[in-house]
Amino acid sequence: MPVNKMLARGSAFLGAATLTAAAHAADVVLVNFDPPGSGLNDPTPVEPLPDNPGTTVGEQRFNAFQAGADKWGATLQSDVPIFVGASFSPRPCTAAGGVLASAGPTAVLANFSGAEKADTWYVGALADALTGVDLDPGFIDAVAFFHSELGPPGCLENSGWYYGLDGNQAANEIDFLAVVTHELAHGLGFLELVSESTGALFIGRPDIYSTFMFDTNQGKFFSEMTDTERLQAQVSSGALVWTGENVTAQAPDVLGPRPSIQVLRPAALKGFLDAQQASFGPPLVVNGGMTGQVALADDGVDIGTDACEPITDRSLRGKIALIDRGGCAFTTKVLNAQAAGAKGAIVANNQPGGPAPMGGFSPFVTIPSVGITLAQGDAIKDADKVNLKLILNPDKLAGANDDGQVLLYAPNPVQPGSSKSHFDTSAEPSLLMEPSITPGLDAANDLDLTPALFDDIGWVLQQ
Repeated sequence: MPVNKMLARGSAFLGAATLTAAAHAADVVLVNFDPPGSGLNDPTPVEPLPDNPGTTVGEQRFNAFQAGADKWGATLQSDVPIFVGASFSPRPCTAAGGVLASAGPTAVLANFSGAEKADTWYVGALADALTGVDLDPGFIDAVAFFHSELGPPGCLENSGWYYGLDGNQAANEIDFLAVVTHELAHGLGFLELVSESTGALFIGRPDIYSTFMFDTNQGKFFSEMTDTERLQAQVSSGALVWTGENVTAQAPDVLGPRPSIQVLRPAALKGFLDAQQASFGPPLVVNGGMTGQVALADDGVDIGTDACEPITDRSLRGKIALIDRGGCAFTTKVLNAQAAGAKGAIVANNQPGGPAPMGGFSPFVTIPSVGITLAQGDAIKDADKVNLKLILNPDKLAGANDDGQVLLYAPNPVQPGSSKSHFDTSAEPSLLMEPSITPGLDAANDLDLTPALFDDIGWVLQQ
């Protein structure tokens, strides 16, 4: 869900007196941008849900949006109301995926009374909360736009929004509350403002979020880098981390064991390789795991090892398929391997960087699958008779580096609107602020590490 980054209205606020820290739950107010008869005003009749009594599509959308707003209101402190504009409209979409929503702040400010770091951008809602004064009076604080046409041919086909508040959506439904909660977090400060095309800081200043971004390859914070170094860091998957002490402290209580490949033979490869667990299919387990011999998935068409076409020979029967990324969706690759008799699948990236991201959704995948790096894939291909196990490594955290710092999303190539402003997709269980909403996300009950990140950037949390 790409972030819609908005321009700053002004560079500084200098005149307000500093107030004591806010003591009240934030009041997040929905501002309906939709015209009569559409979006949040859609009059289409629907049956009330047990926890959403709306009798029209528009009413249920409004109620679910308000539930997400109330969730953040009960989490954060602010004496200044937070106004969020919302609207439904068509968004970029294909049959296999699409942009569910986009959101962001309408203003960022620096050098206001109450700012914890000088010459640093803060989103408007956080600046208001730190100061105790509406620094941008007469304007809303954030905007959010939601997809209005899910499900028809060519756009996330046969899917639709689920407006319940309990996280019990059907397999073909997308939890609207989870998406709302995610997008509101961007508007409240879960985003950075560094240019993805040039690496330049926004109007010459770092933003508070990016001051916690650190590239372990370069050994530098984003605010210390040159523009060229920032361009390199934004595609350093596995090396771009969040350094805030609250997120790091809470990570062991939130993140589970790390998805891994345990190579059993040959001896030269023996050990654990980090992997990206697929967002579809059965989960990996700590004990036991899926063990088998590796076989290359060759469909015999074009790039034969991409498994984008049915595999007609018997080479994968009872084996763990090794597949190259590219050419088609991850779900298509794994389903083709599954149909050919594979009991597990590994997708190797087709470019340097992190593991193949393994996103997507299919209720028909019944075998476990993971993504690995290009270098790992090449090493397995070059070895003879590789036996391995798809497993969870209990000694490492999924979504964190070996020092326990939580990873940020930094794929190569850069994903506009998604890179850096999300937690990495390697996190397990799935986190609210990953770039995609996944079926295992429990947004109805769990905000996971997001409040801790808000604590790091300056929000005062409700006790």
